[in-house]
Amino acid sequence: MSDTPQEVPESVVEAVPAPETPRTFESPKGFETKFRGLALHLTAFEGPLDLLMHLIQEQKLDILNLPMAEVTQQYMDYLRLMEELNLEIAAEFVAMAAQLLQIKSRLMLPRPPEACGEEDPREALVQRLLDYQQVKLAAAQLSDRESDWQKIAFAPGIDLEDHKRVEEEPIRATLFDLLGAYREALKRLMPPPPVEVRTQPKSLEQRVMEVMRDLQDGLWKPFQGLLGQARSRDELVLTFLALLELVRTGRIALVQGETFGEIRVKVAEAA
Repeated sequence: MSDTPQEVPESVVEAVPAPETPRTFESPKGFETKFRGLALHLTAFEGPLDLLMHLIQEQKLDILNLPMAEVTQQYMDYLRLMEELNLEIAAEFVAMAAQLLQIKSRLMLPRPPEACGEEDPREALVQRLLDYQQVKLAAAQLSDRESDWQKIAFAPGIDLEDHKRVEEEPIRATLFDLLGAYREALKRLMPPPPVEVRTQPKSLEQRVMEVMRDLQDGLWKPFQGLLGQARSRDELVLTFLALLELVRTGRIALVQGETFGEIRVKVAEAA
């Protein structure tokens, strides 16, 4: 018997199939161009300090003794949500993420005994948050005063009985409230079946029209209820983006009865 290795015919060699790439969310048609402008519009009035204050209030954290590991993790989770939704993240958000990671790292490093009198790495951030909190509080008080003056400055000939039915203005939901609702809807989303039937993906415009049809009766509807109609992650993302588009264009109104309370939505008066 010959020791020379025999060549294996090419027809016998089986090709190893390439591993299947996990399916990711496919952006709807027109997504890239539409939501670049939306992201800039939202971040124009809600920045990284707003997000930090939202997290502190939501988790009932002590602003003077921030648990940096928890705050940093929650902050990064929100940035990932914004990335997943393809919202353009402003440079200020990235800079704040770097600052949080730096503070967290400094707190984790062992400190020599002679460094006990050094400044707390969190001090500058805490002071910024306290200053920002005061600015927001002052702005809210001015807004309340303006609203009060509008209620008592009656035009001649108007029946005062009509003004007795004016309800107190509800709290407006912020972008981060909406992202929080989206995150909760993700948690409740049922896992996909083993064999998923692929259907023709809807466009953003189609989902916008469907949401408007759901709201055509003019009644307040739970924001979570609209998100809860989604049966897949793709559909949930598309529904959330459709709602953001309707908020951006002023076609729907969003309110909260109290901070971190239920978000409700209905067609705007001028829509």
